[in-house]
Amino acid sequence: MWVNRALANLAEESRKLKLDPKEKESKPHCEKHQEELKLFCETDRKLICVFCRDSREHKSHNFLPINEAVEIYKNKLKSSLDSLTEKKSAVLQTELTQKRKISEVREQASSLQTHITSEFTKMHQILTEKEQRLLRDLREEEERVVEPMEKNLREIQENLNYIEGKLSKLQKQMEQDDIPEGERYDPS
Repeated sequence: MWVNRALANLAEESRKLKLDPKEKESKPHCEKHQEELKLFCETDRKLICVFCRDSREHKSHNFLPINEAVEIYKNKLKSSLDSLTEKKSAVLQTELTQKRKISEVREQASSLQTHITSEFTKMHQILTEKEQRLLRDLREEEERVVEPMEKNLREIQENLNYIEGKLSKLQKQMEQDDIPEGERYDPS
């Protein structure tokens, strides 16, 4: 973090200095000694004059000529820029890969959904057909069982009607006072 701040300060100072020798403007001067700022104190991260270098304040500090310091920090900036560019490229590649995977998952999910719907439609059709077949078989079995029972019921009813007819005839005979000899009860 402090390297970035120092680089920003250095860049600002170098803009102030306008290191292009063709420029005719005056160079920045030390506020303390009124001398041209020619050195960069690496320890304090600031531009200084030769008198500041020899002062107690900067004793045992490391110094670089401004042009050399600018070059070093430009190289560091370029290195940081290259590193960030590589990281950006890697992140973009990761983003692209992630988007591709998301798309693949969505396509697979859609395909699976279509397959599931299709399979359940087939199963519904099979179940409906089976239901219809079983209902038809049940009706046929019902008819097979009920038909002889109904025939038997008709015979029972006919027999009952016959018996009721005989009963009615016998009751009428009993109600008569005089039963003729030939009309007497015949159980057959």
